[in-house]
Amino acid sequence: MKTINFFKQNHKWYADIPNHSLEDNEMVFGSDQLLDLFANNKESVSLTLSDDLELGNPMITLTRKDHDEDGAFYSVDSSIFLDILEVWICNVTHDVFGEHPEKIYIYKIE
Repeated sequence: MKTINFFKQNHKWYADIPNHSLEDNEMVFGSDQLLDLFANNKESVSLTLSDDLELGNPMITLTRKDHDEDGAFYSVDSSIFLDILEVWICNVTHDVFGEHPEKIYIYKIE
């Protein structure tokens, strides 16, 4: 289980992952829109997530659809966010999970 902080700067979202440039940590292709919803008009948000169902029922499940050398597309499995069906997650994810897991479970949004 990991808690990751995200912040908005100049209308763009970024993950706070050490040892990567701001550009590397930019959230794009749906991830930014999902963070806008999570943050609810705030400039930062923290997500507690896991690649294991260790905490029971997650709020949201991301399921890997396609993966290549640059990152992976995930479908958004949630009745809450019907307008956002897919997000892109880059290879910085490897520093969090060691790989692009098949599923990413989002348990807590702060």
